[in-house]
Amino acid sequence: MDEVIRFLNHWWREGSVREDLAKEYRREYFDEVVNLLGDRQIIVIYGLRRVGKSTLMYQLIRELIEKKVKPTNILYFSFDKKIGEIKEILDTYTKITEKDYEREKIFVFLDEIYKLKDWYKELKLLYDALPNVKFIISGSASLKIEKEARKNLTGRAFYIEVKPLTLKEYTELKYKTEIKNIKIWEDKLKINFPIFLKKPFPGIIDFEHDRVVNYIRELVLDKILFTDFPKAFKKIDIDLLQTLSEIFLSNPGMYLNIESLSRDLKKSKNDIIRHIKLLELGYIIRIVKNYRGSRISASRKLRRVYPYHPSLIQAVFKDIPEPRLVECFVRSHLDAEFYWRKNGREVDFIHNDAPIEVKYRDNISEKDLKNLFEYMEKFKIKKGYLVSKNRSDEIHRNNKTIKILPAWYLALKKFSEITRTGDRISQLNPEEEARVG
Repeated sequence: MDEVIRFLNHWWREGSVREDLAKEYRREYFDEVVNLLGDRQIIVIYGLRRVGKSTLMYQLIRELIEKKVKPTNILYFSFDKKIGEIKEILDTYTKITEKDYEREKIFVFLDEIYKLKDWYKELKLLYDALPNVKFIISGSASLKIEKEARKNLTGRAFYIEVKPLTLKEYTELKYKTEIKNIKIWEDKLKINFPIFLKKPFPGIIDFEHDRVVNYIRELVLDKILFTDFPKAFKKIDIDLLQTLSEIFLSNPGMYLNIESLSRDLKKSKNDIIRHIKLLELGYIIRIVKNYRGSRISASRKLRRVYPYHPSLIQAVFKDIPEPRLVECFVRSHLDAEFYWRKNGREVDFIHNDAPIEVKYRDNISEKDLKNLFEYMEKFKIKKGYLVSKNRSDEIHRNNKTIKILPAWYLALKKFSEITRTGDRISQLNPEEEARVG
């Protein structure tokens, strides 16, 4: 234990964090977490594998040192390297540094904590007993991190979900510069949008396609299925998890039929349901429910299955059509939980009661708008959205408005920004200006 802790905390000797660990580029989450470092609560960092959670931790350590926190008052431990009780780790830290963690202000970073059995029980006890210790924890692929933390650390934690790169972050990393003016960068953003959908991890910005596919399959999907799941859960069927992953990722947006899956895979319905839930916990898939007017009344029938992020599809299906990839991205970007289907009419996604239809082309017909208007009429909604390829426009009818916006532009915005009154696409041609104006 002594050697591992000394090795992991090189800043005790060198006075700073190595650049290859604390990358220069800071993602949007950095400032958010920095603002929480002064609060008492535990910071829980969770999300898909390879999105940069460990890098964020090292950047936070560097920030603390730059703000004159003594390097020896910062402890980092990764349960990927060795398993040990948190108390044992703290005691070893005191033995090495001669710092009394019961009295001094200490920052403790615990990476891959889900690998420690019942970690939340010990952490809860230590949090209550050591008000001077600030805990920052993380875990790959979420798994039970968020679920167990929310259940057992009520009132004791803040939660930060680190997601795959945004289009802006991807472009900034690729061109090694900060994007301050979207208009100046619009051509680059448009060109890079289809590529970004397949390469949303910080480590693969410059990879060629085949290398990207291998990376996602081996270091993301396979690691979750064959490493994370067996360590985090008992009595799981790895073959069933793999088979379900392949089925869902090969058919993004498919309707979920438990009975059919049970029959075809020769597994009980309970087994199918349990393993689908595991794939959700592992950030591989998301279930989208049929909207019935509220979250409570959403139908359990006709549920659809989408990838957590469209890039995961490449692990099992290399040639997915770009429009389908964009549909999956819109679901992921909005974190949409609902779609709408009634009497043969369907709208791709419902988010905060607003309907969103994805038509990744610029030739938009009356037929493309029909279901949006029907939903808006049924639920008394005044504004709907259609995601195009490059077209930006607004269509008004009977005091209702459908806003058409390019997928690349949506990728730059939070939905709350899109829905704000007066939000405009960065560049509109004169004819579109006249229609929108």
